[in-house]
Amino acid sequence: MVNLVPDPGFRGAPDRPFEAGGLYVHSHNSCEFTEVPGRPGVRGARVEGVGGNNDTHIAPGGRNAVGEFRLGMRPGGTYTASVSVYLPEPLTGTLNASALRLIPGCIVDEAMKWTLAQSAPARNEHGHHRISVTFTIPEDAKGAWIRLHSGMSAGNGVVYWYDYSLTETSVAIDHFDGSTPATEFHVFEWTGEPDASPSRRTLRAEPSADPAEIAAEAVRLARAGVLDEATFLRKQLTGDRMTAARIALAAGNEEAALKALRKVTKAGDPDGAAAFELGRLALAGHKWAAAEKLLRTAVTKDPSSPERGYALAFAYDKLKRRDDSKRTSRAALAHDPKLPFDGPAVLDLDVKSFGARRELGIFVADNLELIRTQAQQRLDRRVTSTFDQPIFVFWAQGFDAAPPVVQACLAALKANNPGSRVHELTEANVGAYVDMPEDLVAKLGGNRTHFSDLLRMLLLEKFGGVWVDSTCFVSEPLRPHMDRALAQGSIFAFNYTGPYISNWFLASRPDSYAMHLWRAASFLWWEQRGELIDYFLHHHIFEMLHHLDERFRAEWDAGLRLNSKPPHALQSVMLQAYEPDMYQTVMEGAFAHKLRYKYQPHELRSESYLARIIRGDLP
Repeated sequence: MVNLVPDPGFRGAPDRPFEAGGLYVHSHNSCEFTEVPGRPGVRGARVEGVGGNNDTHIAPGGRNAVGEFRLGMRPGGTYTASVSVYLPEPLTGTLNASALRLIPGCIVDEAMKWTLAQSAPARNEHGHHRISVTFTIPEDAKGAWIRLHSGMSAGNGVVYWYDYSLTETSVAIDHFDGSTPATEFHVFEWTGEPDASPSRRTLRAEPSADPAEIAAEAVRLARAGVLDEATFLRKQLTGDRMTAARIALAAGNEEAALKALRKVTKAGDPDGAAAFELGRLALAGHKWAAAEKLLRTAVTKDPSSPERGYALAFAYDKLKRRDDSKRTSRAALAHDPKLPFDGPAVLDLDVKSFGARRELGIFVADNLELIRTQAQQRLDRRVTSTFDQPIFVFWAQGFDAAPPVVQACLAALKANNPGSRVHELTEANVGAYVDMPEDLVAKLGGNRTHFSDLLRMLLLEKFGGVWVDSTCFVSEPLRPHMDRALAQGSIFAFNYTGPYISNWFLASRPDSYAMHLWRAASFLWWEQRGELIDYFLHHHIFEMLHHLDERFRAEWDAGLRLNSKPPHALQSVMLQAYEPDMYQTVMEGAFAHKLRYKYQPHELRSESYLARIIRGDLP
């Protein structure tokens, strides 16, 4: 494996010849090589705008020139470029559309193709970010280069670029250069002069290496997409079907994994590892009973593994065996003593999804200082707005295309709040309100439910106001309730117990530290982990922030608490026959009522509560 960048650590001088690691610096910005803040001993290129133009970029190895394929690229080659970005503060001002991106370019038919491909932008927030782009140079290209595009003008921030990699692969490779210290499985060397030539990573497996460590490295490489190296290491482990199964799972080959796991099971599965993996696959397939049986076997064979215990507890959750779930999680906690929060207290609050909540709590604790900094920087630079307690409601496809219950809820929301502005958001106009990070949208994979989870945080962080789910039937003016709810605290949500909240109705002041922290933590999870480990992911992040951050806890605890159960009363009877007295009782219990739009057409009867809501035939 070769990193083609001659000076990926930016240790040399920018004005060297391009082939020795020299750097093209655009006239709209300055550039100096210096230590990266927060990374002792790591050097990078510090870029700052010098004028009013935001086309600020650098190009290690040089930029466009006919006949020049920079950084050793060649026509027809497929490459992945990766680089780390550090921002002391978010960039400000008008940013270039290409800001904080890696942008390969090429020359074809004598024409400059400035954007052959482009990475998703680095997150415009304080901290260290990693971006990458995979691209193929056209066979008929007459030149190629890569720009590191900062995209801000003078006075609007500073960008540090560091740990630059370019490999002839279709996946991003962990950064290395010739100065990287050798590991048990890789050695690194310069192909020529240090810090002025490409560097090589060579896989090795010492005969004395621990088989368990070889197996772990093989699985890690498979998860990183380096399947050739993973396969090489696996072959050093003759007959190790468990590692073969884990590599297959990492590569997305479930059929091969199942085949290997069944062979391990047939051979006795002495430590329960195969039962555990099969149990997790059953959980992923929503086969709760099968998962419970397999995971119970896995726990029996290794009761000291908290991960197995929490997985079994989740299966019990889904089977509605709450006592078994709590007992199993409590047993796992006995082998998990170093949690950054009070595990038994969290379990006592609610037994459901304890394993996911634990994982999120550890993530939040590990990154809490970064989350706090990101939140505080946004608080210090709040956007000015004329909005006065705005009300936000969202239906991605547009409300004209929404189901009847959604249209009826919107009509009721407007009718009961004539003095407030109701903002009807759709996919078409969201960009006029907030900037949803491109990488985050990609990781959501088109999931509109969780897109809206993140959208509501962005809106309330920026403008304050009220978020109302599109299936929320509002029966009273909201302002009096929200004035009361936010009189002492900065954030409101209906809740079950303590910080165990519902998020279908939220309210916030624009200066809410709690909302800023919640948004920052949720966005950081999606940037770094990019996976939905539980449907109620964002609810659990809220809960863990309450446990881990004193200021967050104080703002939440100071506010008004209203239980989530009364607002769900109408949902439980909405398809039943309308009864005036019952309706009056339900309305007196809450000012907002969570409904649902998923029901079978034959379930809707003309004299049901829902039918009357849809046709607007209620007192």
